[in-house]
Amino acid sequence: TTWTTWTTWTTWTTWTTLKLDVSKASKCCGHGSSCEHKSDSSTAADGIDGSEDENNENNDLEDLASDNHSRPPLLGMGQVLRKPRPTSATTDAIASDQSILPGRQRIHVKTFGCPHNQSDGEYLAGQLKDYGYTLVDSLEESDAIVINSCTVKHPSETRALNLVSNAQQLGKGVVLAGCVPSSNRQLADKLEVSMLDVTQLDRIVEVVEETVKGNTVKLMDKRNDLPSLSLPKVRKHRFAEIITINSGCLGNCTYCKTKMSRGKVVSYPIDTIIERALESAREGVCQIELASEDMGAYGIDIGTNIAELLKRLSDALLRDYPGVMLRTGMTNPPFIMQHVDEIIEVLNRPNVHAFMHIPVQSGSDQVLRAMRREYTVAEFSYLADRLKAGVPEMFLLTDIICGFPTESEEDWEETMALCKKYQFQGIHISQFYARPGTSAARLKPLKSHIGKDRYKELADLVTSYDRNEHLLGREERVWFGDTEQERSKGVNAQGQTVGRTKSFAKVLVPRNDSLLGRSAIVR
Repeated sequence: TTWTTWTTWTTWTTWTTLKLDVSKASKCCGHGSSCEHKSDSSTAADGIDGSEDENNENNDLEDLASDNHSRPPLLGMGQVLRKPRPTSATTDAIASDQSILPGRQRIHVKTFGCPHNQSDGEYLAGQLKDYGYTLVDSLEESDAIVINSCTVKHPSETRALNLVSNAQQLGKGVVLAGCVPSSNRQLADKLEVSMLDVTQLDRIVEVVEETVKGNTVKLMDKRNDLPSLSLPKVRKHRFAEIITINSGCLGNCTYCKTKMSRGKVVSYPIDTIIERALESAREGVCQIELASEDMGAYGIDIGTNIAELLKRLSDALLRDYPGVMLRTGMTNPPFIMQHVDEIIEVLNRPNVHAFMHIPVQSGSDQVLRAMRREYTVAEFSYLADRLKAGVPEMFLLTDIICGFPTESEEDWEETMALCKKYQFQGIHISQFYARPGTSAARLKPLKSHIGKDRYKELADLVTSYDRNEHLLGREERVWFGDTEQERSKGVNAQGQTVGRTKSFAKVLVPRNDSLLGRSAIVR
């Protein structure tokens, strides 16, 4: 419900929304230009986004280490396996020469997972379109599919692998990219489809080229460097840019599998990130989101830190594009704590949303130790209290895992008490899933109904209080960047225009495409 979808069918994320009247609007590129807009009056109401979309998980993505190798050469011996692809009965037995000419096919790109993965998917699509391929919206109308997968939880991985099977049955070319093949070499060896490691996304054109010819290509070596941020890109949302600032993390959480694919922290230089942000602003975006497995660990590998990045990036945007809003990414408590004063200063700047995503995962120190989270409940509370005291109307988002194998009833009561204390503006609630290869997978699981019951208890708490009540009757500037149609009915059957306040409250108004990419004063 922001520029990327936040929830999955196993994750309940609650957002609070307002339907408001719109008055003066101005372009997000700033410099004082404005337009007049009036909407039909509507009653301010609080809404809940209880949708659970498996396609877009935004959970705590902490990863395990893997060996790195230098960039491989172009496709060569041992990387192209010439195996005929099975075709369905309705598929022509022999393709014409025209159908395998490079860049002439229709490609469907399907992405699962976090903002980092969403950005990767946009780069995959951008390179394919730039080369000449036609991007299509469904598997059925495609000649080949690129599946950008997520391995955070079992359901997301299963959906990606089911999509692989469906595509094979339809005789489509398949490229499996993302964290699933990158974290599971046994799977990579077993599946007879083309594969691309997460560090190799800038070679997608080569892999698709061979795949549509009926060949199987597997580029699974790890690279030491990161793909360029200046690659061609097709944004899912025209006015929102996701910039990956670093890949991997320094944690060793017992339940998390992503580090097997993303590895340890590798950061982009500050100047490179600023250059990408300014380029995106020139192209008309009005919101820039920073993506990372752990934003707080940014720069440790290159001698800088997240506070320095945020200050320089917000300065550059405020100087050249004062109407473009910046939003921080997910951060774990340990590394961000040492920069809390500087983070508070940045979050109070006019072009930075007062938003932080800090997963706590549990309110019990015993469970946090079993998860190997490397902080205590007291340390998380210190961080949350400092942020809420220093940033008025702070939007604090967190994650909770229900039913971790060592979680007792007393542990769960401590988690509920923590959530009641802070009344988080958003919570990603997830039942525990044992991920193969992780330490937690070897623990004796709780009975399945326990995780479900705790999930429901916390979800009921989240829907019991109104986080936007204090906004009723107030005038606020809102930055509009998207259109929402899924739940639009009655007078809003044509959809609603979606925006966010400085403090990241979600705002819906009757659809008006002229607002997109602009900000407006609303009541």
